Amino acid sequence: MADDQLDSVVNETEPAAEDATASTASTASTASTASTAATPEGNPSGDAERIAELERKVADLERQVERERDQATDYMRHWHTAQADFANYKRRAQQEQEQRDRLLAAQALAPTLNALDSLERAFTALPTTLRSFTWIEGIALVELQLRRALELQGIRVIEAEPGQAFDPTRHEPIGEVESDAVTEGAIAVVAQRGYESQGLLIRPALVQIARKPTPAPVQEASAVNTDDAADGATETKART
Repeated sequence: MADDQLDSVVNETEPAAEDATASTASTASTASTASTAATPEGNPSGDAERIAELERKVADLERQVERERDQATDYMRHWHTAQADFANYKRRAQQEQEQRDRLLAAQALAPTLNALDSLERAFTALPTTLRSFTWIEGIALVELQLRRALELQGIRVIEAEPGQAFDPTRHEPIGEVESDAVTEGAIAVVAQRGYESQGLLIRPALVQIARKPTPAPVQEASAVNTDDAADGATETKART
């Protein structure tokens, strides 16, 4: 009786196990089919198209980056140029302002130059017998103070001495003088001093230029002597 019950249980269990195995196999087959459907075999032509499209996009991006780089370089070059132009403008403006300041100072002191010229001419014509007087020394001291005041403002006397080369940018010729002691074309006489301020010409120096002396007419003198001798011989013959 017990054996019969055991066989009955075994018989009932075997179909159930077979059903479970069949169900598992069906599930595995379905999963395998789904997996196969989800991962189909590779398509060479489709992959090549995708790769070519990606390469085109990369090339477009590289060209765009190159254009942006060139544009940024151009902007940087223009910025450097503008910066250099602005620095040059500031330097030129400062130089022009300094030049205007020097010119205004020179114009304000221009009457002093005329006074110095008058004092210089007066001392040149002063007799030696009066040079030892105290009041003359006082006037000379005033002239020295005026010249020092001009030097403090940057105003200097233009170099112009007899024998010095003539400079048309700083010297103004007022005539010529025959001279053997000075080279022809050089300065022979300084008529009036000139002044400048840090390269700015305030007044040119008035000078006379040296030239070679004109040779004496030796031949004409000989002709005159010959004529005189002939006249003397004629008069002697007439007296005889």
